[in-house]
Amino acid sequence: MRTEANCFEVGRADLNLTRVTGAGLGPPQPGEALFEVERFGFSANNVTYALLGEALRYWDLFPAAPGWGRIPVWGYLRVLASAVPGLAAGQRAFGLCPMATHVLLRPQRVGQATFTEGSPHRAGLSSVYNVYAWARPGPQEHDDALVVLRPVFWLSFTLDDYLARRGGGPDTPVIVTSASSKAALGLAYLLNRRGVPVTGFTSARHLPFVAGLDAYDQVLSYDQAGALPAGPAVLVDIAGDAALRDAIGRRLGPPGEVVIAGGTHGEAEALAAGAFFAPRHIRDRAREWGWPVLERRYQAALEGFAASAGPWLEIRRHRGLDGAARVYREVLTGASSPAAAHLVEL
Repeated sequence: MRTEANCFEVGRADLNLTRVTGAGLGPPQPGEALFEVERFGFSANNVTYALLGEALRYWDLFPAAPGWGRIPVWGYLRVLASAVPGLAAGQRAFGLCPMATHVLLRPQRVGQATFTEGSPHRAGLSSVYNVYAWARPGPQEHDDALVVLRPVFWLSFTLDDYLARRGGGPDTPVIVTSASSKAALGLAYLLNRRGVPVTGFTSARHLPFVAGLDAYDQVLSYDQAGALPAGPAVLVDIAGDAALRDAIGRRLGPPGEVVIAGGTHGEAEALAAGAFFAPRHIRDRAREWGWPVLERRYQAALEGFAASAGPWLEIRRHRGLDGAARVYREVLTGASSPAAAHLVEL
């Protein structure tokens, strides 16, 4: 029996080019499982995956025809058919998938909590991208928020862990750019819990939204860098804007530090050239603590952030790949509201 699968793709050389392709998938071969994609979140984080598709091998996760790329997204998948011992139809997992109706995986090391994707084209990629967690049965509190926040909160969580380990104490202020982004707000939430003073920089358009959240001790627009008090601080640049980094950096006194941690302003080159890489940090913590402890700590922090985001987070639902195409265009052009969290249901 063949399954008709459709997939949303973008042009590798020009992210403004998009298309939806269709293909028939036969029954899974030994070692394979066919998953149906139920729903996934989409944010600026996924656009960063596309910007860094070549440099960091994100295009290798779900190969497409030459010149085209399949943007990886995080979502829920359900086993439709399986040729893997111990893997039954109907089981649900959370992990990376393409923006598609179906995906064929090669699950390995299938356990009670997780399995690992073992396709040859994904060899050498960070284990963070190849591990899938079985979904807990029944409805979960803040479930929709967790779907859209879980991927971006990994950056928040690992940055907070890095900053806590670098020393300097809670009195060393932290400055965060792209302050309206979910990753920046997650980091501010974690820093606030440790009593660290946080200043957020955002666009003039998003300034009223960010200032109204009470997430930062101080909120400034990008053109107010000169108003930043001079002194020692750590700059976490999620915007990925070299000119802004320089303007803020001139206000930092020793021992100031700059951590490039994102590219919401499209500066892919800086990210690819040795910036903070969350998967590497996750790998290191997993080796130190063990995956179960890491997942437990992360999940507890994530649920706390999701609960705190409840009053301002707007879950926006989109249907099918047509809806996925519309939200992709909205996020790519920066037209999306900072409060919006996009959930695509297939």
